Amino acid sequence: MIVFEDVHVGFGNLEVLKGIDIEFASGSKTVIIGPSGSGKSTLLRTINMFERPKRGNVFIDGVAISSMTNRMLCQARQDIGMVFQSFNLYPHKTVLENLTMAPIVLKHEKKEHVIKRAMDNLREVNIAEKADAYPSQLSGGQQQRVAIARALTMRPKIMLFDEPTSALDPEMIQEVLDIMERVAKETQITMLFVTHEMKFAEHIADRVLFLDDGIILEDGTPKEVFHHPRNERTTAFLGKILH
Repeated sequence: MIVFEDVHVGFGNLEVLKGIDIEFASGSKTVIIGPSGSGKSTLLRTINMFERPKRGNVFIDGVAISSMTNRMLCQARQDIGMVFQSFNLYPHKTVLENLTMAPIVLKHEKKEHVIKRAMDNLREVNIAEKADAYPSQLSGGQQQRVAIARALTMRPKIMLFDEPTSALDPEMIQEVLDIMERVAKETQITMLFVTHEMKFAEHIADRVLFLDDGIILEDGTPKEVFHHPRNERTTAFLGKILH
């Protein structure tokens, strides 16, 4: 589904990703962990070309998305949902309008079909009763659930979660993790998560990557990475996170 070939990404003289070579299978659930500044979010943002590689290629379904024009990218991004740290909802639109606008405007789908799918997704994330509310009337956890439902309403092939619980109050984190876990288990969407929630990673991931200083140092199952890491840097990082 997703292939990185010698991908280098940098900002000015700072090289953030240093030659990433990796593949993600269709339907896989991958959690990316690592210290701040290691390149985790940049790796995600390179998949939908929010960050373009200085060198190397990114392929999705065999097509080099890294070589696409901006117009082609707009089309390709319709298949890639992203849930950010901040919720990025339109404050002047209702919850339902936030979900339905993109499929209607970008994909030219029939309004009645989109509304039905949007309501199904709001029920999936346990927030259908807030369809007519505005984002300012919702808690942070509710807004993040709306953001997840919005991404699902586009019927993406890929979903990217960039630390989706980091901006939430502690009591709201678990409700969002529960929703993400259920969605991951019930769909065949290829999903990548950047998160520090290790218990969530153990429950949901079929693969964990440890990224440090722009390089993938660890790549294995949750059991392999969390309990039998091969790299000393991974061991040191997990020692601080897990204890």
